[in-house]
Amino acid sequence: MEQSAEIERAVGLIEGAIAGLGVDAETVRVEAPPGNLRAWSLRRGSAGVAVFIRAPKDGEASPWLRVAAPIVVADPANELALYKKLLELNARGLGAVEFGALDGRVMVVAERRTVDLEPAEVAWLIERVGVVADHYDDTLVERFGGQKVGG
Repeated sequence: MEQSAEIERAVGLIEGAIAGLGVDAETVRVEAPPGNLRAWSLRRGSAGVAVFIRAPKDGEASPWLRVAAPIVVADPANELALYKKLLELNARGLGAVEFGALDGRVMVVAERRTVDLEPAEVAWLIERVGVVADHYDDTLVERFGGQKVGG
């Protein structure tokens, strides 16, 4: 499939999944940051969830779906213990999502190439990132300090 057709197919799947969550996709569409082709921003519980179609990088044949939720600004005094805990949680399995750190923020992230992407999978990834982010934002701040993003 031509890349522009693949992007439009992915847009339709994402906007359908967002609508399935009871949100008007047009109202949550935002300007895509550099390196991304399309973007949406919505709330799932106390967490903000961003959905992107990421442009392919060198060696990649297709765009990627990326769902990310920044949840905690890390307390520098407890970063080592926090990051160790996040790695342990990743190793135990979080159901297709993982924790990461970017610019001092803890993120919940899921990525998948758009080829063969199914509607139920898009909806599940958005929902899963939101559920994990909403669950762990308060828990991590209580245990390791820092500050919730957006709260």
